[in-house]
Amino acid sequence: MRRAGAGDEARLDAQGLDAQGLDAAGLEALFTGLSFYGTGGGGSAQAGLALLLQEGLAPSDIAFAAIEALPDDAPVACGIIIGGRDPADPLDPAVRAALGVPAGDLDLPTRFERAVRLMSARLGTPLRALVPVELGSLATAALLIAAHRLGLPVLDADAAGRCIPELGMTKLDLAGLPPVPLALVDRLGGEAVIGAAASATMADRMARQLNRAASGRGLACLAYPGPLGQLRGGLIAGSIGHAMEVGRRLCGPGAAAERLEAVLAFTGGELSFEGEVSMRWRSEEPYAFREAAYELVGTGPFASRRARIWIKNEHHFLWVDGALAAASPDPIAVLDAASLMPLATTGEAEGRRVAVVRVPVLDTAFETPEGRALFDPRRLGVEPDRRG
Repeated sequence: MRRAGAGDEARLDAQGLDAQGLDAAGLEALFTGLSFYGTGGGGSAQAGLALLLQEGLAPSDIAFAAIEALPDDAPVACGIIIGGRDPADPLDPAVRAALGVPAGDLDLPTRFERAVRLMSARLGTPLRALVPVELGSLATAALLIAAHRLGLPVLDADAAGRCIPELGMTKLDLAGLPPVPLALVDRLGGEAVIGAAASATMADRMARQLNRAASGRGLACLAYPGPLGQLRGGLIAGSIGHAMEVGRRLCGPGAAAERLEAVLAFTGGELSFEGEVSMRWRSEEPYAFREAAYELVGTGPFASRRARIWIKNEHHFLWVDGALAAASPDPIAVLDAASLMPLATTGEAEGRRVAVVRVPVLDTAFETPEGRALFDPRRLGVEPDRRG
């Protein structure tokens, strides 16, 4: 696999994404691949597909534009869902009445549709295209629906090559491009623009406070706005098409072992562990990051061995027998061992036999000292010298 790297023209090898839309198999492959690179975050493949089904979109309605198809002066912005661990109980009707908010919530696509209009008003010019901040199932589906409603393309690109827990961890940040202004829409219909922030981390923190005020369930966020020519060097061209190719191999014919081998051959990845999972939550505080750990007892070639995976919204560190075996920014996917379906960190892996796969980060910019610093262990809740 040829990975993206420095320079505006660097892009991933990918086939099958074009302006003509997908077929049913391609759509399933796309969202399976997005959940693979979601590394446990970003929603399951089923969640993204269900959102599209609810909207009534056919596979042929789902299309992406090549980044080269738009001129450098085209205004674009990048979409992501900002949220955390949602409260267990729904918002009480009496509380809704006291706040003067609607009895029902805006769906995610409507939140993104309104965020597009909000960002366009802030910039004083209509957006010409949308780009996912990260490779995740749910936000990509919501962006596709919003874009379809507004007649806008979604570009075959993203800024992280995986899911990330917070703003400030993208190739755009490495290129020196700030996420602000942010256009934010919550589930209760509230809209806000964060015009300036001391840092990307502070912008993310401010947005999370707004999500908390709306009792969670995620903000539609448009960030990193600007002319495409300014953003090109901070985007990973072809990453969505690449994710679909991984999904084709995960969903393809043949035994699970054969399909997994095809994925590893295509990505240059490795099977890092195989075993049965129990889950240990570190924090169940509402609105906070989803912090937890998987404890794994080895099976098959890893029998008699033990492993631990650290989670901050996504899988970030894997230790095998106490030694670090994989770490972000490299994506770490936890797959159901029988079906190879990528599993989310919301508890889907609990009690299952799983295969843990590490693949190289999609863009070599993240292998530089500056790129790896974005995923500093302390930022992700782990001491640098910790052993599993």
